[in-house]
Amino acid sequence: MARTKVTQKKVTLSELNNHNVSNKRQALKDLKMLNFDELQYKNPAQKRFYKTISDKDITFGIGPAGCGKTYLSVHKALRELGDKESKIDGIVIVKPLVEAAGEKIGFLPGDVEEKTAPFMMSFYYNMEQIIGKQRVEILKESNTIQVIPLAFMRGITLANKFVILDEAQNATQEQIKMFVTRIGEHSKYIITGDLEQSDIQKHKSGLEDAIKRFAGVHGVGLASFKEKDVVRHSLVRRLLKRYHDTFNIIDAISAEKTISMWIHDEGLDSPEDGSIDSSHYYQLKK
Repeated sequence: MARTKVTQKKVTLSELNNHNVSNKRQALKDLKMLNFDELQYKNPAQKRFYKTISDKDITFGIGPAGCGKTYLSVHKALRELGDKESKIDGIVIVKPLVEAAGEKIGFLPGDVEEKTAPFMMSFYYNMEQIIGKQRVEILKESNTIQVIPLAFMRGITLANKFVILDEAQNATQEQIKMFVTRIGEHSKYIITGDLEQSDIQKHKSGLEDAIKRFAGVHGVGLASFKEKDVVRHSLVRRLLKRYHDTFNIIDAISAEKTISMWIHDEGLDSPEDGSIDSSHYYQLKK
C-alpha cells in the first residue's frame, strides 16, 4: 500500500514566536514551517518582480526607494532557504560600500560584519519582520546569512546560495562583471538599484550597462518599478517628483525667502519681524 504524503501545517510568524529557538537547526526548521504564502502584493509591479525572481537565475530590479525591492528580495531568499525542495543553503548580501567624507571601509574598526552593519540595517530589519529577530541573529551567527562587500568577492564561487546585490547603481561595470561571474550551481541572484541615485558618473554605472548588455540572455530576468509603485508614505511620491529635471528651482530666491513666501501663501500669520517682502512675493507668483 502506498504511503500517504503528510503535508506539514504552515504557521504564522506570531505562532512561531512561541517556539524556543537556540540553534541553526531549530531556526531552519521554523522557516520550513512558516507560511510564506501570506505575502500580499501592493501593486502589479511587485507581483511581476517576485515572479521573475522565481522564474530566472538572475533578476535585475530597478526603481526608486520605497517600492519594496529589498523586502521582496529578502522574503524570496528566506522562502528558498526554508523550502525543503530547494538546494539553497545560505543567503549572501552584497553591497558596493560607498565611502563617505573620505573614510575608507578598511580603516573602520572590527571585522567585516561590524564594518558593514550600518549598510545592512534595511536588510536585517526586513528579515526580522518576516522571521523574527531571534532567528535572524542565529542565522547570522552561523553564517547562514552572511555579508560580503563587493570588493571582497573576487576569486570565490557562490554555489547553493541566494545572493542579493543592493545599491548596484553604485557598482562599476568591472564590478558587475566580476559579481555575475561568481555565480555557482543552484544559486540565484537578485541585483537591485535606482538608476536615478547613482554616485557613478552618468552612463558609467555598471547596473545600467548590465541591463543593456544582458537583456534577452536566457536565465536573466528584468523588472522595474515607477514612482507610482512607491509603497511608503504617499508623501515620498510627491517629494520624488520635485527631483525631476523639469522642476525648476529659482536660485535667486533664498531658502528664508521661500519659507516666508509659503507661510504667507498658506494664510498663516505673517512674521512680525518684516521677513516677508510683499512686493517680491507677488512678483514671484505672477
